Amino acid sequence: MAIIKAKEKSSKVQLRVGIEKNIFEEIKKYCEWADVQKTDDFFEQAAQYILSKDKDWLAHTSQKQSA
Repeated sequence: MAIIKAKEKSSKVQLRVGIEKNIFEEIKKYCEWADVQKTDDFFEQAAQYILSKDKDWLAHTSQKQSA
């Protein structure tokens, strides 16, 4: 089962990034396998996953909100 899925359109910010070619090739294969039409969706959902699971980040944001 794919972790990353295609999403509905929403407000987006344009940015330009550079990544290793072999990583990008793997991402394209994953998107094809998971029927994700845009790599944008992959990066957005991967970032959301990391931000929701990183315990140090969650602790940091929790501290900022309670201050």
